[in-house]
Amino acid sequence: MRPLLLKLGDHRNLSIPAIKRLSYFTQLFPEMFNEKLSEQILQHCSKIIEIFVGDYKCTNQNINFFASSKGGEYELKIVTLVEMFSHISASEKYIEKLCQLVLKTEKNLMIEASSPYREPLLKFLQRFPAETVDLFLKESVMMDSQWNRFFIYVLKHKMGSTFRLAIKNSKYNKLLIYLNFNSDLLQTHKYEVHHQAVLIIFTLMEIDDQWIPTRRDIVDALKNCWQSNLYSTCAENVVCDLWHLIGRILLLYFSNNTNDIELLFQLLKALCFRFIPDVYFLRDFLQNTVAQSFTVNWKRNAFFYFVENFNNNTISEELKAKIISAVIIPCFTVSFDKGEGNKLIGAPPTPYQEDEKNIVSVFINKVFDPDKQYEDAVRIALLQLACLLVERASQHIHDGDANNKRQGNKLRRLMTFAWPCLLSKNSVDPTARYHGHLLLAHIIARLAIHKKIVLQVFHSLLKGHALEARSIVKQALDVLTPAMPLRMEDGNTMLTHWTKKIIVEEGHAMQQLFHILQLIIRHYKVYFPVRHQLVQHLINYMQRLGFPPTASIEHKKLAVDLAEVIIKWELHRIKEDERETKADGTDEEFLQESSIKRTGIDSVETRKKVF
Repeated sequence: MRPLLLKLGDHRNLSIPAIKRLSYFTQLFPEMFNEKLSEQILQHCSKIIEIFVGDYKCTNQNINFFASSKGGEYELKIVTLVEMFSHISASEKYIEKLCQLVLKTEKNLMIEASSPYREPLLKFLQRFPAETVDLFLKESVMMDSQWNRFFIYVLKHKMGSTFRLAIKNSKYNKLLIYLNFNSDLLQTHKYEVHHQAVLIIFTLMEIDDQWIPTRRDIVDALKNCWQSNLYSTCAENVVCDLWHLIGRILLLYFSNNTNDIELLFQLLKALCFRFIPDVYFLRDFLQNTVAQSFTVNWKRNAFFYFVENFNNNTISEELKAKIISAVIIPCFTVSFDKGEGNKLIGAPPTPYQEDEKNIVSVFINKVFDPDKQYEDAVRIALLQLACLLVERASQHIHDGDANNKRQGNKLRRLMTFAWPCLLSKNSVDPTARYHGHLLLAHIIARLAIHKKIVLQVFHSLLKGHALEARSIVKQALDVLTPAMPLRMEDGNTMLTHWTKKIIVEEGHAMQQLFHILQLIIRHYKVYFPVRHQLVQHLINYMQRLGFPPTASIEHKKLAVDLAEVIIKWELHRIKEDERETKADGTDEEFLQESSIKRTGIDSVETRKKVF
């Protein structure tokens, strides 16, 4: 070894063969390399790196330089020298020195993603896992993004298990200090430090998903961050993927502790913001896990927990709306689809009695307050949930007998809550207003309601062509229109009267015209008995919309749809004639001939040409 060690006096004497022989000696006789020799190896490594970086800068960062240097002399020398430290008895003081040397080299050469120096360094760091973790958890280090990225690389590496174990088993946890947003950190670097602490926890969670549920202290700190600092941090940092990471961690904890309903409700704050990193993971969990697989008892507990906190002023109105729309409504819908309606509601139908265990009764009496002014988001969510209960559990609200005009307390409160939407003096948001129409439409379709109310709702919906409320108006009309002939003695007459009246009087307004004509197209079967009073108007508008040379594609499509409706009416009439013939025993062939002579239409193709 002596002749070889004499060459350590000058880095220029260290050829690749000499460095490789030196490396073999460090593996065979590690105790021969004392602290002085370790320092000398570090200095030679630093000098070779300095020359390598200087050559790189002289080439003006030429790509050909990397092609020729990849696996070249300088790189092999540096890798071999750094790897020696994993063999010799170098102390922990070289942890920071070697990390600084390697990271500075990567930064100068801009090769962080493909650095060949990391694994040799990692072999040395494995000898001191606790000391390495302490270094990377220093506040000054956690403010440096390059050091932070390297530490995440270390934790994710296949050799990173010792470092992960050091963090998990440490009696003190510096991460908890950094999770405190009120800590005495420099304001300019506070976000970076918090972000790195959360990212470390997230990385450990990805590798071991059973660790977080055992660390209630970390979860409590993250919950406090989420509840106290979400709004302010999102306002200060546009990207703010910190909250994306915290949300993922807390959601994993909740999936192992589903009784913590408050945590799930607090997580819904993420739906109240527009993050650049999307929170799809939360939406997916709510739709495909909570709604689909959670038990009926959990859903009941979630509902009653929400009712208890509905008047809590610490919960924002927007969050209350998200709880209803993102948790309660999807959960209830799935349970109704599975036939678990009575089990979910908690009692058999008793429309005229109040029961503290009955979800319908509690919702209408404790949540619905017709005299209270709600924000639009909450009002819309309450109306949506009411629509679901009326549609899927109307027997718990009213007995459903069309001849029974008696209005119980539940039905009366629902009607009172939705009624202001019909009053033009109430300048409420159009979406909220027509959600009230939707609730009234569901009530009319399933329960006995006075015909004046039916007409008022129908007429208001016919004139509701505002663009911002188009989808909800369409839903309400699709519920109400088929029920019109059933809920009124002269339902067909009123259906025709108001439809025809608006077509004639307000047909000049194109949005209004589209609104009415599309209603007829969607519900042509409902309008079949009164088709004779509408056909001529449809033909006129078909010509007006489809024939002009300047007609848009939307107008032409609507004209074709109107022609199709007229053809369907005619075909449906022929089928009815055939059924009547069979019922009366009349000669079918004779009736067909007379029908052809009367209409002059002898085939479907001919009908299409005529119309």
